[in-house]
Amino acid sequence: MVGGLFASGDCCMCKKEAAAEFHLCESCLDTLSFMGEEIYSEKTFPVYALLRENRSASFMIEGLKFREERFWAEVFGEIAADFLRHESLGPFDAVVCVPTSAKKRRIRGYNPPGLIAGEMAERMQLPFYEALYLTKKVKDQIGLGVGARALNVRGAFAARNVAEKHILLLDDTYTTGATMKAAEIACMDAGAASVTGIVCMKARDVNYE
Repeated sequence: MVGGLFASGDCCMCKKEAAAEFHLCESCLDTLSFMGEEIYSEKTFPVYALLRENRSASFMIEGLKFREERFWAEVFGEIAADFLRHESLGPFDAVVCVPTSAKKRRIRGYNPPGLIAGEMAERMQLPFYEALYLTKKVKDQIGLGVGARALNVRGAFAARNVAEKHILLLDDTYTTGATMKAAEIACMDAGAASVTGIVCMKARDVNYE
C-alpha cells in the first residue's frame, strides 16, 4: 500500500489547503469533472469511468505515469472504491489490471494501473491478481487512430487464474476502448464468468484516422 504520504492532511494537488475527501481539498475537488457513469457496454461488458479528461484529471494521471508520484494510486483507489460501493456494483471475485510492457515497467519500476488496482482491491477487500500479460509487442497507443488502436492490441493479451471468476478490470485511461476490449476478451477466453471495466479517466474522443 502507498502509505505515509498524507500525514500532514494537506491536499496532495495544491499542497496548500486541508484535504476534505480523497486527499484533495474542496477547491481542487471542484476542478475535477466526475463522471461515475457507464461509457461502454457490449452485452455483458460494461465499462465505467470515474473522471472526464480535463486539466486536473490529466495532471493526476500524468503524475502517476510520468513523474513517479505514486501517491495518486491511493487517490484513484479511494475514488474507485467509493464509486463501486455507492453504485452497489458487483459482487466481484477479484481485481485485475491492464498490464504494461516490460520496457515501461523497467523504466518506471511499476505499472500505474497495477498500483491503482491494488489500492482499490484493498479497500474493497478483494484479491488483486496480475492475471493479464502481453503475448506480443505492441506500439504506444498515443497518436494512433481508432482502427490502428484496435489492430495494435488485438490478440495482445492472455490471462490466467480467472476461470469462473467475476472480474473487475481496471485501466487508468480510456480513449477508444480498444485496450479494455482486448483485455476483456483475454479474460473471457481464459474462462472468466464475467468482466466489468473501470477506468480512472475518460479521454477526449479521438478525431483522427
